[in-house]
Order: sequence, then C-alpha cells, then structure tokens
Amino acid sequence: MSLVEVVTNALIGFVTSVPVNFVLLPLFGAPVKLGASMGITLAFTVVSVVRSYLVRRFFAVHIKRFAAWCQRTHDEFAALEHLT
Repeated sequence: MSLVEVVTNALIGFVTSVPVNFVLLPLFGAPVKLGASMGITLAFTVVSVVRSYLVRRFFAVHIKRFAAWCQRTHDEFAALEHLT
C-alpha cells in the first residue's frame, strides 16, 4: 500500500507541477515548451516516487527502533526539565 500511496501522491504532484513549471521557469530566465516542462516534471516525479517509497519502507522496517529512540529522547528532555 505504501507504493500505491506514493504513486498517487506523485501523480497528483505531476499534474499540478507541469503547469507551474511551464509558468515559473520562464520567470527565472528558462523559457520552456510544454513538452520540456512535462519532461522536467517527470524526472523530478520519478525521483520523488523512489525517494518517498524508500523512506516509507525504511520506517516500516525500523519503526519500533525509531519509536523507542523517540521515547528515550523525550524522557531525557523531560528529565532535564525537572532539573531546572
């Protein structure tokens, strides 16, 4: 399900980013045609999907360790507050 969520999010991002790139890039001195805007957006979308999927899988595998670290960190800060 992580992959489905990541791809859905990326597709929504792609659809919104193509017109944004098409409008914004010329404002920064990089005039582009619609096809180039789509290509640029597609490249960033692929990178985003891979990155998001890997981050989700990492946390799915290591969530218990991460949660334990968060709890220890919270407890340490709470203990420091009681000292002041």
